[in-house]
Amino acid sequence: MIKYVLLLFILTLNVAQANVQATYRNGLLINPSTNQPYTGNLETINNDWGKDSIEFSQEYVNGAMHGADKVFYKSGKLKTIGYFENGLLEGTTKIYFEDGSLMGSVDFKKHQKHGRGVRFYPNGVKQLERFFVNDKLEGVSKTWYDSGVLMLEENYKNGMLHGTLKNYYEDGGIFEEVKYNFGTPKTMIIYHEDGSIADKKGFLNKKIIDSIIG
Repeated sequence: MIKYVLLLFILTLNVAQANVQATYRNGLLINPSTNQPYTGNLETINNDWGKDSIEFSQEYVNGAMHGADKVFYKSGKLKTIGYFENGLLEGTTKIYFEDGSLMGSVDFKKHQKHGRGVRFYPNGVKQLERFFVNDKLEGVSKTWYDSGVLMLEENYKNGMLHGTLKNYYEDGGIFEEVKYNFGTPKTMIIYHEDGSIADKKGFLNKKIIDSIIG
């Protein structure tokens, strides 16, 4: 039996600020010089990286994050970039490998994942593609081996597995097929590498399952 890992696709922008002394009031960043909501660019220096080494760069308007939010590698190269509107993530957040190639991206709408999410292997091959509606998985989700061969195909509805899940051997042959009904598994078929059936399992009364898959 082949082993596979269901990759967790977490593409969220890291906006933590290390060693920053800041004052917040009612959720807004306050300028200590004026005691008013801050407007401008806030850069966070990581002293462990060396003098003037910027790790975070964030834009604020009237105390709320508004504009580009960037995270950098120690080398100074861009690691992530996202965009805020009045404190909420909007548009496409992107994550990069240190060599500058795209690691992944995800679309946001009012701080919720909404649209396409994609991740790549270091060799540039697509690793994962998912779609979101109001922060919930929706539609077809696919995962690939680093060779480019399809590994896993899932169907989601309102954040739940719904329909047929298919898991594949790296040579492209089907390994496993599971049918779901709004998150509940109903039947499962396991295949040998030659395509013949290795096992059948049901998640209901055995007679009902036998009538479905027998």
